[in-house]
Amino acid sequence: MPSDSESIVLLSMNVSIICIGNELLSGRTLNTNATWLGKTLTEIGCIVNKQIVIADDEESIVKTLNDLIHGNNECVIITGGLGPTSDDITRETLFKYVGTGSTFDSEYWNILSERFKKIGIDIPESNRNQALRPEVGKIIDNPVGSARGFRFKVGKTVIFSLPGVPSEMEAMVKSSIIPWVRPYVSQKVYTRTIRTTGIPESALIELIDGPINSNHKCEIGYYPSLSGVDIRITSENDKKKETLSNTLETFLGEYVFGFDNDTLEEVVVRLALDKNMSISLAESCTGGLIGHRLTQVPGSSQVFKGGVVVYSNYAKIKILGVDEQNINDHGAVSEQTSKDMAQKVRSMFSTDIGLSVTGIAGPDGGSKLKPVGLTYIGLSGSNGQKVRKFNFGSNRINNKSRVSQSALNWLRLEIANG
Repeated sequence: MPSDSESIVLLSMNVSIICIGNELLSGRTLNTNATWLGKTLTEIGCIVNKQIVIADDEESIVKTLNDLIHGNNECVIITGGLGPTSDDITRETLFKYVGTGSTFDSEYWNILSERFKKIGIDIPESNRNQALRPEVGKIIDNPVGSARGFRFKVGKTVIFSLPGVPSEMEAMVKSSIIPWVRPYVSQKVYTRTIRTTGIPESALIELIDGPINSNHKCEIGYYPSLSGVDIRITSENDKKKETLSNTLETFLGEYVFGFDNDTLEEVVVRLALDKNMSISLAESCTGGLIGHRLTQVPGSSQVFKGGVVVYSNYAKIKILGVDEQNINDHGAVSEQTSKDMAQKVRSMFSTDIGLSVTGIAGPDGGSKLKPVGLTYIGLSGSNGQKVRKFNFGSNRINNKSRVSQSALNWLRLEIANG
């Protein structure tokens, strides 16, 4: 692997990823770092050889590093094990492995102390290890956290060590590792992710069977989830990637809600801003999840005027003003109640669109006539009231997610076509 002063350019860079943490091995924490790193590194032209999860103990770390450094890796990226607690031994082990001593960085310790003081906490002595600086190697600054990273070179391999907190790791990769990698990689990889919702994977694949089986010269990956299916197109030829992407978008039509890092809530807010339309929500079975998703988007206050979580019949009647007779005659989970909820919330906040959701989230509460997963989404707009009926599964958490996705997708289509 070239040093910083060398001008050798590689066709691509072989990288392996080590994720350290007992919580990852036990399954208590989802390993999103490996997923994000693999995707990010591949997009800039790296070849990710391995992703390995190990415990935070010296023997595992040393053995794994030996295996990877003696393999075909120009770069090894480690995440995790740099925290202040006694079980975070990666820093100490790594210093020992590369044969460097350390010095206490009093200037950084003062910076950390001031950060803690601003939030009204005296900095714990356990954080002192985060102010250790290696005598050999380089520090990687952490723009959003306290644990700094490190860069060492062992033989031909450059080792990066980063904290395991995803937001910190991602910020450090963007600010330090990607700028370091780019000059060494000549092979540009072009990618586009087509984001779809409202169509299952099997139906989606049938719909695009023709173009997928053509001679497009691209790699295609499918990534299904509760919220939809992402199609990732990768090619060394940008034009071929664009051509296939445009073709698939034409075949998929309104099932496509965005690209790459777009989220459905961002698309809804963007469309509403463009159309100068306002939104209000009446949520029952989702418990405020739709409003939460919308308010995650900067600028949403210009379009989302308010919402009510009316979980009980009492709240629907007394707070929202839903017709009590509708609930008595048809039930809280019904077309009539859903329509009334949408109309009432639109009137309450004087918005262009009022949207409502009511359903049986589960796992209990269903019947033969109204099974668990039954959901009604109501929409009130300038063209009157509409209701859509859905039948989801029996998993409560999944149902809430799927209802919120379906509701936001209907909002997207209504605003876009309005």
